[in-house]
Amino acid sequence: MKPLNLYSRSIAAAAALLTLPSLALAQSAAAGGGLVQMLIMFGGIGIVMYLFMIRPQQRRAREQRQMIENSQAGDNLLLNSGFKVKLKHKDERYFRVELAEGVIAEVDPSAVTMNSTAMENRANEAAERAAAKKGGRNRNN
Repeated sequence: MKPLNLYSRSIAAAAALLTLPSLALAQSAAAGGGLVQMLIMFGGIGIVMYLFMIRPQQRRAREQRQMIENSQAGDNLLLNSGFKVKLKHKDERYFRVELAEGVIAEVDPSAVTMNSTAMENRANEAAERAAAKKGGRNRNN
């Protein structure tokens, strides 16, 4: 019985050697499918991050840069520190601002949070447009 047992073992071993490549292919195909799903998931996360985090931050930075570039002498500014100041002179590197009567300081342009004068001008223009639009409707009625 030992020779038969040895014979059956060798056949089982040969069959296992023949089926190993097909098992390896099946496992790699399953892993490849998981890899594709993982790449799709990370791609989706990247798109969501771009749409909800990166793009709005870039827009705010662009608006801040335009606000600083469009500031002129005489504008009222709000600084990060909370001070409301008046812009006296705009230089390449610094803004010279008046904190109080006769008190001039130099601040970095990135410290400017808001240009109050420009915001008030925009609000007044929007109110005028709304009034003109409303007045136009009344005339047609």
